Amino acid sequence: MQAFGGAISHLSEMPVHLMEKYGFDPSEFNPGKIPGRMPNQPRTEVEKVTSPGGPGGNAGPAIGTLDYGNTQSSYNTGQLPQVTDPDATMAGVAKRQHESYIRNFRDFENALVASRGSTDLIEAAREDTPQQIALAEGIARRNRERFGYQQTGAERQEMNRLSQRGGNLLLANSLNNARLAQRDANQRVLSDLINIGQGVNRSSLSGLGSAAQNAAQRQTAFQNDRAAYKRQSASFLGNIGRTIASFI
Repeated sequence: MQAFGGAISHLSEMPVHLMEKYGFDPSEFNPGKIPGRMPNQPRTEVEKVTSPGGPGGNAGPAIGTLDYGNTQSSYNTGQLPQVTDPDATMAGVAKRQHESYIRNFRDFENALVASRGSTDLIEAAREDTPQQIALAEGIARRNRERFGYQQTGAERQEMNRLSQRGGNLLLANSLNNARLAQRDANQRVLSDLINIGQGVNRSSLSGLGSAAQNAAQRQTAFQNDRAAYKRQSASFLGNIGRTIASFI
């Protein structure tokens, strides 16, 4: 019990942040002796201070944040233009979209179509491989010179034959890998072109389907209105005839 009481007395002298860290309630251990707090003083929130970001701040650059101001605080829908002719407005929007597509994307699509049979990777491999072989030979020669190694005539001939065989194998391997990579790249370009074409086709068919549906609905409404007009005219003439007949 004496040891337990000593532990309690030590807890009463422990700083508040250590009590809270280890899960003790500071108000249960002699509140009057808690450093930095009165017996009935309420807890206060600690104000968080952050260092300014950017190159001159201690927090480093503000990665993943955007610096912008609220310039649309006074926006309301009353600023939108009034649409008096929906058909003309839709036609204008479709025309502007088509013009924007031609101006911004047509040349890019033509370049993609022209690059579907590209051989740039193969040509680059054919040019880079001799440079890599020459670089490897230069490194080997400098290493021999650094350690003072002198080759005999037979060693030099065998080294030349080995370098030639290795160079041919390296060139063949580089060209084969370049051809495979070029084929994959060309197939991806062709797949993208097909997807673009299918997207344009789907969008066009959807627009044509909507236009055809609207035309059919207008034609049906016109026929219904014409039939209703005929029935109303016939009924009106019949009423006039009956009225005249009643006076005869």
